[in-house]
Amino acid sequence: MRRRAGLLSLAALAGAALWVPGAGAQLGPEPPVRHVQGSWVNLRERPRPDARVEAQLPANTVVRLLAEQDGWCEVFYTGDDRLNPDGKGEVIRFIPFQSHMACNLLAAQPLTLPQAAKDPARAFWVAPSPNRLRAYGNALPRPATLQMPALQKSHAEGAEVRYAARPEFDAAKRLLRAGVLLDTAHEIARGKPVPDPVADLKRPGLRLSLQPIAPSRFKRHGEVALLHDTEADGLAAVAGSRIAVVPTAAPMGRYNRHNGPEIEFVTGFWDVGAADLVFEPPLTVYAITQQGLVGAQALRKRSWQIDNADFYCGGNYTGPAFADPLSDAGDEVVPVKRYARLPETAQVLTRLVTTTELPASAVVVKAQRQPMGWTITAEPPEVPKPVRIQTAVVAYEIDLDRDGIPDILRIEVPFKGEMSGHPIFAHHWYLNVGGQWFRAGRWIDQECT
Repeated sequence: MRRRAGLLSLAALAGAALWVPGAGAQLGPEPPVRHVQGSWVNLRERPRPDARVEAQLPANTVVRLLAEQDGWCEVFYTGDDRLNPDGKGEVIRFIPFQSHMACNLLAAQPLTLPQAAKDPARAFWVAPSPNRLRAYGNALPRPATLQMPALQKSHAEGAEVRYAARPEFDAAKRLLRAGVLLDTAHEIARGKPVPDPVADLKRPGLRLSLQPIAPSRFKRHGEVALLHDTEADGLAAVAGSRIAVVPTAAPMGRYNRHNGPEIEFVTGFWDVGAADLVFEPPLTVYAITQQGLVGAQALRKRSWQIDNADFYCGGNYTGPAFADPLSDAGDEVVPVKRYARLPETAQVLTRLVTTTELPASAVVVKAQRQPMGWTITAEPPEVPKPVRIQTAVVAYEIDLDRDGIPDILRIEVPFKGEMSGHPIFAHHWYLNVGGQWFRAGRWIDQECT
């Protein structure tokens, strides 16, 4: 431990003995804990802005306040496990030391995520996650040579884009490569309850008689995540799995739907062009079919969709979502024994991750239909005569624990396709949490030319 002559200690100002770390309480009261509020804050050898920098600390690093004078604080720093998450770097040989920093970058309480939300770097260190790492990388200021107007002139499609090293961002990447455990309070947000899902669809004339809702399997939002309403961060938080980001390629210039010559976007974020998401232990993803069968797959790794290409056409989720696990898409996924082997033709109503194991026995699915239809007018020669379309709104009430109360609701609503006149569908999911319905995802079909 290095100790230096410097500011008069707070303990000495109070007439108490100077605190010596590890020497015992009899030498003085324990200095108060303080939390770093800034981003990559400098610890300096002396209380001067031009003094040598001894370390740099991310938001919410914990230090002990030893003294305060003229806007400078003398602090005792014992290291931060977040900067050496695998235990193989310098922190394992770290020697605690006293140093100095600006007092206005310290607070008695740690930053919360809402407080840090406007600063992506601080938000990451408050609640590290893949999505916040991506937001952090996207927010880093790019020099003029790495902004799109310059890249369009200097880079061909498929050419690597090189970014300068950023020590704090490199530390963030190391932390995510090692993996982190997430908090459902940070990752699961479904908004306000929906008193009446049928009315929520805003379709005049829609009449469905849903079963009465009451508290059932899920008492808190953090107990369940549907693949339809959250991304990898939310699923890992609910499952209690450590989630890691493993970069696999550098950023590259790409174009969307033509052959250039100019590129239209750069893959990934900052110097992460492609990456895998790894879950440890693997996520157990349950699937519920129309017949009430329960299937399960263990998902350990998947390629993270960060290519940044524009969405063009086709069915899609309108909010956060996680694509179904597919072995032929590069996912490392295996069936879980004891659960039904679902055929590829099975109509899966919902996929979900829960904090507790779902029984392998069949669940109860109640379906009801409300017929509806329209006429496609004649437009010779393609449509020689009018065509009557018959379809229906279908609601599926899914009772996971067979107590007579639905836990998940899926409603399929048909629409008249603007080009073909044939039905296209919007699929809505609602989740029963504590006896109230909450929106839990929406998928819409889309006609493509």
